[in-house]
Amino acid sequence: MTDAALALLRRGDRWFVQRRALHNPVLPGLWEFPGGKFESGEGPEQALARELYEEIGLCPKALQAWPVQEGAVRLHPFLVEADGTPRTALAWAWCTVAELRCLSVPPRNQALIDWLAREPPDPELQGDPAHLIG
Repeated sequence: MTDAALALLRRGDRWFVQRRALHNPVLPGLWEFPGGKFESGEGPEQALARELYEEIGLCPKALQAWPVQEGAVRLHPFLVEADGTPRTALAWAWCTVAELRCLSVPPRNQALIDWLAREPPDPELQGDPAHLIG
């Protein structure tokens, strides 16, 4: 089973998404939340922190694990707070949930958007479990 960490990166009522390159053989041109596969020996939090830094140059300052999504790839979504401006060569945007619904996204990202619409997260990242990254 392949595991991947996924960042639900929020600024106010907007969520960060990036568009996969059109020449990418996997899900070309679709918008998605940043993240990626675990490397050997990594846990979900370590994989997420590494992927965020590699993909968009940000380090999480706080995160909260959301329930794992089972499938061909097991997704470990996290609500993430991070300072700074994302740096990536890919197209990216900060979108409201309504705007996210207008984008072409992978089905599993659509399920997360639906979840964000139903259950807005606590703005202070309170809840169980909560993880702070130093």
